Amino acid sequence: MDLVVKDLGLVEYQKFLEIQKQLTLNNKNILLFANHYPIYTRGKNENSFEFALKVDRGGSITYFDEGVLMVYFIFNIYSPLIFFKNVKKVFNSLFENYPIVYDKKKAGYYIENRKIVSLGFSYKNNRSNHGIAINIDPNLDNFNKINPCNLDGIKATSFQKEGIKIDEKSLKNRITKLVKEYF
Repeated sequence: MDLVVKDLGLVEYQKFLEIQKQLTLNNKNILLFANHYPIYTRGKNENSFEFALKVDRGGSITYFDEGVLMVYFIFNIYSPLIFFKNVKKVFNSLFENYPIVYDKKKAGYYIENRKIVSLGFSYKNNRSNHGIAINIDPNLDNFNKINPCNLDGIKATSFQKEGIKIDEKSLKNRITKLVKEYF
């Protein structure tokens, strides 16, 4: 698979949405990495939380900031189900040496009842958008003002809070390698 990899660095979320919109018109498979200034967003089916920016993705409410590594998939897809299975293969492999597991009932990756990775995609015209949020070292006070993904009894956590040392650059390289392997 031909894959274009871009690292946007720290970018305002609204600016990212414009970049994503333009790249979606492209016919290439694009893996984007980014971090965002603090913002709450909510998925297209979430009607609560008017303070959060409503976006065209699945999921409920979440929080992003500079300490969250965003992994965006702007891919040609022919089956959302197969695409999502491959995404899970990437992240299951990525986290195989950590106490992090995917919970399909709560759509995310957890350490016990603490959410460390969120997923939210949209699919239109055989293209995927949005992606994965990995909590490296976000402001958990801001994150835990909400129930992550509007799930009761769930708190956000991070690699930093869990005492897991992780280098963001190495993480991006590993994700890129795994995406090339599984797609």
